[in-house]
Amino acid sequence: NRKVNSFRLTFSGCSALKSIPENLFANCPKATDFSGTFHDCSALTSIPEKLFANNPKVTNFAYTFSGCRALISIPENLFAKNPNVTDFSDTFSSCRALISIPEKLFANNIKVTDFESTFRFTALTSIPENLFANCPKVTVFGGTFSECKALIAIPKGLFVHNPKVT
Repeated sequence: NRKVNSFRLTFSGCSALKSIPENLFANCPKATDFSGTFHDCSALTSIPEKLFANNPKVTNFAYTFSGCRALISIPENLFAKNPNVTDFSDTFSSCRALISIPEKLFANNIKVTDFESTFRFTALTSIPENLFANCPKVTVFGGTFSECKALIAIPKGLFVHNPKVT
């Protein structure tokens, strides 16, 4: 497992999958791509907080949990040990039961450039003001919160720390 670098679409479409073992990727320190790994795992209700703790080289989390319709929360330190991530596009899109985001979810992801449609089609009611505060290299926010029909307000300083947005 120490040589594996991609888990792209590994469990995609496993619609009966309800849980993920916390140490599933612990022996894969060279993994760089988790795009679509749990895409459309519609019965998944939670994510272990240290799921990616031993994967410091990850650069791609695009579509990782998209379509996980039963997912209701995200652990705050889920991406804390992944400083090289550049792509969070559609990571939680279509997680229709997701109602909140931890404020420090992306606190250690200083290299990220893409948040396109990250939370599209979710049940978010609010957005933490400092969600993107430590992400100065972001250039794309297209559709990040589109179709969030339960969203009540937008924090005033949400994008104040993102000067490179195009």
